[in-house]
Amino acid sequence: MKITMFINILCTLTAASAFTISKHSRFATRSVAPRRSRSMITAMSSIPDRQPIIVTGNNVEVTPAMLEYVNKKLDKVLDKHRQVVTKCDVHLTVVHNPRVKESHRAEVTLAVKGLVMRTSEDSENMYATIDAVADSLARKLRKFKERKDKKQSSSAIRDADALNLSEDEEVESPEEDAFAGAVEIPRFVDMSIVKQKSFNMEPITVEDAVLCLEYIDHDFYVFRNKETGEVNVVYKRNSGGVGHIEPE
Repeated sequence: MKITMFINILCTLTAASAFTISKHSRFATRSVAPRRSRSMITAMSSIPDRQPIIVTGNNVEVTPAMLEYVNKKLDKVLDKHRQVVTKCDVHLTVVHNPRVKESHRAEVTLAVKGLVMRTSEDSENMYATIDAVADSLARKLRKFKERKDKKQSSSAIRDADALNLSEDEEVESPEEDAFAGAVEIPRFVDMSIVKQKSFNMEPITVEDAVLCLEYIDHDFYVFRNKETGEVNVVYKRNSGGVGHIEPE
């Protein structure tokens, strides 16, 4: 009797141990299994004879149909400029806020022979947004080509900037010029860094950097000066013209 009871207890413990090991094994598998973030999905599409278009989505799933639509619209635009466009990044975002009417945003960033071109559009529908951003990009590329074909010299740019400086205008010091028109920051404003970008700085001329100001959605452009190798900044002045900041 005692032997029988001992065998029954031993079998019970063995079964329990096997169940525990199996359960822990499944748990370990789940814990190490990679999980895809729901807020960020990355898809890459290769286009023959061209660098791939990288499409990322924030709060939106980049479906195969959506990816195909992006490629179709942008391929038509980029095909005419494949000799100068070296990189294309597309970022799709959906804002889940009922107060935001145009909650679907598409942002396209191009590398155009060392220059950066950026455009973005918003609408109530992602496909309509993609249409709009493709049209906007086509206009900017067409304007860029026209400007490059004219081969405007650096002297012409300097002369145009000089016309904005009247004889009676007081010459500003470098410190005053660098912060001219700066917006006063109210107290108790959160000054923490909420967005960070990094990109390859291919050396370009000051004239090309000024040209880039027309093709990005910012009033300034950071670049590496081709002549000095230093990081410089060009910016739009409130009084007109373009300012240039460089280290001593």
